[in-house]
Amino acid sequence: LNTADVKLAHEGECSIDDPLVTPRIQPEEIAEPEPMVEPTPEPTMAAPMASGIHTVNIAEGSGVPGCEETLECYLPYSITITIGDTVIWNNPDSAAHTVTSGTISDGHDGMFDSGLFMSGSTFEFTFDESGTFDYFCMVHPWMTGDVIVNEIEEMMVIEEPEPETMAEPEPTMESEPEPMAEPETMAIVSLPPGSAIPGCEETNECYLPYEITVSVGQTVTWSNDDSAAHTVTSGTVDAGVTGVFDSGLFMSGSTFEHTFEKAGKYDYFCMVHPWMTGIVTVN
Repeated sequence: LNTADVKLAHEGECSIDDPLVTPRIQPEEIAEPEPMVEPTPEPTMAAPMASGIHTVNIAEGSGVPGCEETLECYLPYSITITIGDTVIWNNPDSAAHTVTSGTISDGHDGMFDSGLFMSGSTFEFTFDESGTFDYFCMVHPWMTGDVIVNEIEEMMVIEEPEPETMAEPEPTMESEPEPMAEPETMAIVSLPPGSAIPGCEETNECYLPYEITVSVGQTVTWSNDDSAAHTVTSGTVDAGVTGVFDSGLFMSGSTFEHTFEKAGKYDYFCMVHPWMTGIVTVN
């Protein structure tokens, strides 16, 4: 300072102090809330689709040829449904009919068959597989229709655990004396050719023999030797069906049998050709 010719206005000591360093306050970090993770919903069993019910009417007057020209013997002629749906056929016609799966040329395929059902009656069938199912009336073969069954869309299904079942001890089998085999006895009744045309009733020759006598436990077999379809139905035309036995509609070349377990006199007739009657006497 002297060299620089600097004079102090006030004398005193000169010292060098460390500069005061004020620490910089860092802003507090605010913790951000963790995002909430929504749980993934577990798959649940979808509710099954409600089974549908569909109605087909047998057209009035369809027992006479002509409805096949406009495909109006069954109304509607073709119906489309889904697996599990039920079709109800209603017979408002005055004649008896059948709803028989198959075609006239190939015959009954065994899928479903109403048998002969009368005016005012219904027949229903639930379809458990997909496909196109043709059907016809065995009494009036010009009557045809079809049912188209579609698949159901796939649904996710969770199987529930099956409860554990306790093993049950196997029952001990007690030996029983074998019953003595009884000889099988069979009687045969023929449905002769031409019996579908009125006239055989005048000589009681619609079923041959007209009256047959058997014993309790004996079986009667009816053979359809005619070219037309017939029935063997217990009861009378006036009193109606008794419910003891009924062949349903069976075609030419087919047979029907019934074993009689009770004694009595059993009248029967053909529901398609009511002039055809017969009797079974059981002793």
